[in-house]
Amino acid sequence: IVKAVEEGRTVYTNIRKFILYILNSNMPEGVPSSAFLLSRGVIPLPLSVMQILFIDLGTDMLPALGLGAEEAEKGVMNKPPRSQKEPLLNKTVMVKGFLWYGMLESVVAMAAYFFINYLNGWPNVPLAAEGVVYAQATTLTLASIVFSQVGMVLNCRTERESIFKIGLFKNKQVIQGIILELILVVALMYVPFIQNVFKTAPVPFEGWIFLFCIPLPIVLIEEARKYYVRHYSKMEKRR
Repeated sequence: IVKAVEEGRTVYTNIRKFILYILNSNMPEGVPSSAFLLSRGVIPLPLSVMQILFIDLGTDMLPALGLGAEEAEKGVMNKPPRSQKEPLLNKTVMVKGFLWYGMLESVVAMAAYFFINYLNGWPNVPLAAEGVVYAQATTLTLASIVFSQVGMVLNCRTERESIFKIGLFKNKQVIQGIILELILVVALMYVPFIQNVFKTAPVPFEGWIFLFCIPLPIVLIEEARKYYVRHYSKMEKRR
């Protein structure tokens, strides 16, 4: 019975982790469109509809499926039974998904868009609205969301425990999902047929440096938050 309860709690928690991860990319997909609308076109659309679909249907799902195989977290059986009235998509998941993880990704995505334009003379010249520079800018925006999601899927593996403590590469399905989504991003940039469909282009060398600098800070920022939560929880118990 104890094992069955533990398994049930683990499955429930993993479903919530899956939902949290999927919610993450909604904000960085929505903020660029909002920037375009609020600026009345002064900021050209940083992501096209087809590129948003590529993220939602192509890259998001692969690592997310691996979260279903995550092992039970330490102390899962020490928690009191949850209320049957508590929704799966509760306030904590919404706030963390949209206002924490989502906003972090949104900042990265918009920074990527302006970074390409900066390399090509902005703000001394207007933001590119067409041509190769515009294609590179939207491509790097898309790729930056995917690389952000690499860090986020690792963050979603635990609620409070450090990812380094449970094993960064322990969940092989998550790692395989990350590898596959990165392969898709490379194909998006360099395979002519896919370029034509999604209106993308190869990004410059500086763009790749930008991308590879994304995942680690995202993980470390969340690790700092989790450390604070664990420390605050211990302080509360002592009181």
